[in-house]
Amino acid sequence: MKLSLVHFFILYVTVFLAVLLIAWLFFLRTRRRSQLDARRIFICGSCQNAFAECVPYQRPRCPQCGAIYEDKAVKE
Repeated sequence: MKLSLVHFFILYVTVFLAVLLIAWLFFLRTRRRSQLDARRIFICGSCQNAFAECVPYQRPRCPQCGAIYEDKAVKE
């Protein structure tokens, strides 16, 4: 089976785009997983509710009672 130059070019571009799509999906999945790992789990001192937050420079508020979290993180 002989490929003409046009068919070869179309095949080349299709394979190249497929590889780019697969790489993009892989890195997107990896980035999402690392963002989920960056979350920290807190336990509210007032109502003992456990919640996850990703707030590096501010104190999180409890979603159940609205109290501001004090000091300790359970998991970092």
